[in-house]
Amino acid sequence: MTTSKKSFYQISKFLISKPKTRIICTIGPSSSSKKQIKKMILEGMSVARLNLSHGNVKFHKMCIENILEISNELDAPVGILADVPGPKFRIGLIENEFMNLTTGDNLIIDFTSNNKKDSNSKIHNSIKVWPPGIENEIQEGSELLLDDGSIKIKVSSINKENINCTVSNSGILKSNKSLVIPGKGSQLDYFTPETIKSLKFIASNKIDFVGLSYIRSEQDVERVKDFFSNKTNQPKLISKIELPLDLNTLGKIIKSSDGVMVARGDLGVQIPISKVPSFQKKIIKLSNKIGKPVITATQMLESMIESPNPTRAEATDIYNAVNDGTDALMLSAETSIGNFPIESLKKMSEIALEAEKDFDHINFMENRNNEDVTTLVDEAISYGACKTAHSVRAKLIIAFTESGSTAGRIASFRPEKPILALVADESVTKKLSITWGVIPLLAPKFFKVQDMFSTGSKAALESKLAKNGDMAVIVVGMPIGVPGNTNLMRIMKIPEPELND
Repeated sequence: MTTSKKSFYQISKFLISKPKTRIICTIGPSSSSKKQIKKMILEGMSVARLNLSHGNVKFHKMCIENILEISNELDAPVGILADVPGPKFRIGLIENEFMNLTTGDNLIIDFTSNNKKDSNSKIHNSIKVWPPGIENEIQEGSELLLDDGSIKIKVSSINKENINCTVSNSGILKSNKSLVIPGKGSQLDYFTPETIKSLKFIASNKIDFVGLSYIRSEQDVERVKDFFSNKTNQPKLISKIELPLDLNTLGKIIKSSDGVMVARGDLGVQIPISKVPSFQKKIIKLSNKIGKPVITATQMLESMIESPNPTRAEATDIYNAVNDGTDALMLSAETSIGNFPIESLKKMSEIALEAEKDFDHINFMENRNNEDVTTLVDEAISYGACKTAHSVRAKLIIAFTESGSTAGRIASFRPEKPILALVADESVTKKLSITWGVIPLLAPKFFKVQDMFSTGSKAALESKLAKNGDMAVIVVGMPIGVPGNTNLMRIMKIPEPELND
């Protein structure tokens, strides 16, 4: 970030006018250049996503450098989310990048090496699968789904070197696409070799969020927490919900995580497609109740991979996700390999802004408050700030936060007005990029509460979120400098009078 923001509190118009529902864009060949990244930030991208199951270290490092450079140039705190493979089976490298499969074809899964870098071309219609172990989890007659269910195959026989399968429907199979055993997660250890490699990469680079694929229980999350416990980089952990978990297990995973993702690609092949909408709503509702950010992902604008305009159904899907209470929306292939990455982002932003006009802030706030959260002081203060801001017609809520947790708690009640988060640590501004409605801004460290009030007033005016005579609600934690305490709320008329020492 440029040093000017440490003294002045201007905020670019594009940061204020973008949807409160944050938009995550997957970076790939279609969007990795500095020019494209700049366009995406200006059009509303809050978080850039890297899928470490695809590409290579050189490409990912180039993307990180480009994102950081443009983020700094625009004074826009863009977070970086990196997905790790997890205990999930994928197709190895295919010669010429794809394989045509026809109904009735014999397809061989060769597990003599199970190295993702091995060519699949040594035997006709032969593929490798990584990580090793697929032969231990299936039996004759098992159905397997490839590439998020676009191709179905059935196991006909298993021997010491390979698995013989029959192709049930025609399709084009590409390298690194998923292989799923419907209705069950794998029995692999969470720390597969590819996952360990990805976690080490994240630990040594400026990555703000980790997307944890195929989370099966809170123990998987805790093990990743332990991995990062002694690392310099401390990213937030986002658990991807891809398996048909019961609500009890789901609740434990959400509480252990810093956020969750409704990963509808794998989820849609693990459970009947008719149940995906209901399960999505349950995940969003439970995340809202617990107060953790939730991302809705996969195929939100799938048609825009090839078309400059979305379908009516896709627009409705985005609208419903916003009004159900999702914190963020994610674009995958649309921005990574699609033909219209910028147009996809623009459309998602437009639809989200329209949906937010119909969002029932008061009903959401009261429902969240009715979940017995006000027995906790910090939750009660956060709810009170949102309720008071509505009652006094405040122009904004100003949250002074060390770790970002104060701003996050306020956001979980979905107030009508902007949430201005004043933080002293640049890394916290990035980690707030995934949180609904929060505008993070760098500010100095404070030692007196009156200095916080004065700075809050100055920031509200200079950011143009308020003008003289407007009201603002300020939330701080006391004692100053202790993370996680949200225990003081004040209604302030702007400007705050300057006091002499």
